[in-house]
Amino acid sequence: METGRGGADLSLRFPNQPSAIEDSCAAVVQFLQPLGLSARTLHRAEVIVEELVSNLVRHGNGVGVLDVSAAFRDGQVKLVIEDDGEAFNPFDRPDPRPFTSLEDAELGGLGILLVRRFSASADYQRVGERNRVTVSVASA
Repeated sequence: METGRGGADLSLRFPNQPSAIEDSCAAVVQFLQPLGLSARTLHRAEVIVEELVSNLVRHGNGVGVLDVSAAFRDGQVKLVIEDDGEAFNPFDRPDPRPFTSLEDAELGGLGILLVRRFSASADYQRVGERNRVTVSVASA
């Protein structure tokens, strides 16, 4: 972990395996808790990391390793998730259809919707041979 002027940074690398989901969430929360952020902000950051990392672990094609970083600056938590898998923009998919009953509900697709709703901004880039998702969460 590095600390910088006006904020702090966390950067971790995980192999693509199921334990990366819990380990990355726990590390981000442990990093953010001492910064005095609200429970709402911590929860949003945790959900975002869990959804993005679990999507990579469960559905990422060719993902060997994933990098998770977190920073807090200027009242915002910045989360960056990178992987070495095939190019895939999770934000290209439309939001799932609203449902009125369990019979009408489609399975899956709600994780990225939560990421969009819990973030101030969310962006995908293909950088060289890596996917990069950058999400900002406003401190409440």
